Amino acid sequence: MDRIDAMRLFLRVADAGSFSRAAADLSIGQPTVSRRIQDLEHQLGAELFHRTTRALSLTEAGQRFYGRAQDILAEFDEAEAEARGLDQEPVGMLRVSAPHSLAQIVITPTVATFLDKYPHIRMDLMTDDTYTDLVTEGVDVAFRLGELTDSALMAKRLLVAYRGIWASPKYIEKFGSPVCPDSLKEHQGLVFRQSLQGQQWTLKHVETGEEHRIMMDGRFRGSSGDTLLQAAVDGLGIFIGPDWLVCSHVREGHLVRIMPEWRGADLPLSVVWTGGKLRGKARLFVEHVQDALGALENVGS
Repeated sequence: MDRIDAMRLFLRVADAGSFSRAAADLSIGQPTVSRRIQDLEHQLGAELFHRTTRALSLTEAGQRFYGRAQDILAEFDEAEAEARGLDQEPVGMLRVSAPHSLAQIVITPTVATFLDKYPHIRMDLMTDDTYTDLVTEGVDVAFRLGELTDSALMAKRLLVAYRGIWASPKYIEKFGSPVCPDSLKEHQGLVFRQSLQGQQWTLKHVETGEEHRIMMDGRFRGSSGDTLLQAAVDGLGIFIGPDWLVCSHVREGHLVRIMPEWRGADLPLSVVWTGGKLRGKARLFVEHVQDALGALENVGS
């Protein structure tokens, strides 16, 4: 078996997490898969998998090889496609990971047009507010909110969203509208449930740069942005969120921006992947999502 086929088999086993599942996918015997992986390990002089009776996982060397193998195979596939005149016809499975609220409001609505444009691509979209292990799950590209911690992953920042302060007309009619940061203390804040002591909002004046830190709490807490968004629409309190999250509700009049001279802390949105350049199906999809994000910015300004 040549090196290219060996790398493809290695990636299939790593993505499946099992020799038997990979063998079933490829319609070959499990002993054959196991022997070919052993041959590859012998050629490399390194163990690629931790093997136990219950689980199969990548070693440190296996994790490094996984990223490089993906990169090499992507280059090979692109070269082969160009040689055949198929470079405009991306094919195969694209695995994407994203936080739940971003997936629901931004990413999922873009999928149909993307798949219509590229009919030979299939997509597996995983939504999780915790960080997905890209290697273990076989993820091609992941969308992540907030500042990224140091890691071995490659990353590209797509945008920095400015978080506005929002409330429903129903809430304002009943409780009035705050006019300055200190007056927020008299209102119901819609906050994430991680802390029993409420949530600190850092507010910045858009012109002077003056900052205020206000500890907010209220009768309702939630574990995701879209949960808090719905609570704001229903008049349960005041919410801080980026334009892309509130866009449709602002346009429909369900939410209005309050204290427009103040905004919450910036919220970066980035994509991460395992190695090399962002290319192929993953690059095309990221560009597609970027176009959609452009239409959701600067609402309620």
